[in-house]
Amino acid sequence: MHTKQSVTNSVIAAFGLLLTLLAVSQTAQAEDIQSRQFVAPAVFQAAGTNVASIQSTVDAFRARLGDPNNLNNPGPLKTGRREINWDGGNPDVLDTTAPVTPFNVFLNTRGSQFTTPGLGLSQGPPSGGPQGGFAVLFGNPTYGKIFTTFSPSRLFTPVGSNITEAAFFIPGTNGTVPAKVRGFGAVFTDVDQPDGDGPAGRRGNRGASTLIDYFDQNGRLLFSSFVPASPGDASLSFFGIVFDDARIASVRIKAGNVAPGPNDDERHDVVVMDDFIYGEPQLLQ
Repeated sequence: MHTKQSVTNSVIAAFGLLLTLLAVSQTAQAEDIQSRQFVAPAVFQAAGTNVASIQSTVDAFRARLGDPNNLNNPGPLKTGRREINWDGGNPDVLDTTAPVTPFNVFLNTRGSQFTTPGLGLSQGPPSGGPQGGFAVLFGNPTYGKIFTTFSPSRLFTPVGSNITEAAFFIPGTNGTVPAKVRGFGAVFTDVDQPDGDGPAGRRGNRGASTLIDYFDQNGRLLFSSFVPASPGDASLSFFGIVFDDARIASVRIKAGNVAPGPNDDERHDVVVMDDFIYGEPQLLQ
């Protein structure tokens, strides 16, 4: 026969055990959430007045992603990387393509699709060629002097916006199989405004003219950083990150603080892009 006191003690003990189990469960959940909140990638960045200023950093980034450059080979492949230099496989190609979004030129061959909220995305030389390059595309002849290439002869830019978004797919599937990559890096030309020198005078990433945001397959921000600057015309900058595993499903690039068109000056940091380099697209898990 249980006494009233023994029943009370049993209830107290059971309640205490429940609290302990809840505390353990909550601690485990908190540790799991914390472990998923942030994983630091390897960061590669450089800026300077010419190709040599960033070449070693770009090469180190390529090495971290791994060989080979898989070119247009269909996937999924276990190792290697993909590269886009916008040059049509020949530095003598000087065509300026009409703006289009989505930009699907490399969707099937290299597993990447690019979009912009603007009019579209275009590839072309700073100036020259049959269509006159970006100098004619934007009606601004100064663009032939302020922009330079990392790999001759064409660059890449949104038109009517300064935003470019990238999504990844298994090469050879024509965009039907979404993918993720270990790392992504890009070359920029004429990044003048460094961190903290933006038009609003704000410190941190928000003050820089050029930013890259990296997202996972659920749209959660993995990493965000400004692109290093090198004041002066025709400079080159590079920024890229690499994780230990494939977790980047999309990338958002803000190139400069204004869409191409106006003169590049203290208020307007006009920036366009060159080579994109990224890890071999892997199947979503």
